[in-house]
Amino acid sequence: MHSNAISCLIGLSVLLCGAFEGAASVEQACQGVPNGYFARDKSSCGGYYYCNNGGAIFNFCPDDFYFNELTQRCDYPEKVSCHVCQQQTGVQVLAHPQNCNQFIMCSEGYSSVGQCAEGYLFDGRQGVCHPSARVDCTASRCPEQDNPNQIVYLPSMDRCDEYFICQSGMAVQKFCAPGLRWDVINERCDLTQNVSCTL
Repeated sequence: MHSNAISCLIGLSVLLCGAFEGAASVEQACQGVPNGYFARDKSSCGGYYYCNNGGAIFNFCPDDFYFNELTQRCDYPEKVSCHVCQQQTGVQVLAHPQNCNQFIMCSEGYSSVGQCAEGYLFDGRQGVCHPSARVDCTASRCPEQDNPNQIVYLPSMDRCDEYFICQSGMAVQKFCAPGLRWDVINERCDLTQNVSCTL
């Protein structure tokens, strides 16, 4: 009888510790997020948290929709930049594929969107915001209207194996297969030895 009580107590302790550990990570999901806003679940594209008075309530988008942190709603996958951080350790700052005055901050594999001060644009080559007169961002933006006869591709400012396809004015992130790099001139993925990339 005594050993059953000890086993039960140990089992309950493990269960409670696990519950508190999970609660801490849920609270971290809303860290820095204003009350009443939503935060993306860092481990899935469709998951999100409703942040309310220091607490976090988990929910999941219906069907195959992704949570769009910029618009604060569930959206079509091609309109959502999810898992943009390929580097799982350290800190990275990347150009935002749609907005010249925004950037993507990657920390330990998780992403958040940052914004330059008014009158500044993000310089993807240097990884910092500069006065808008010093940054040429027009070449890396999607046209607002699609041309059904021509696919618009954008190169990455950060990786040789990454590129973007423009759909409805939005840049949809794509990656070449392992071992291939994006060929800016021919607009396709090709063998590393056939592509000149200095990123």
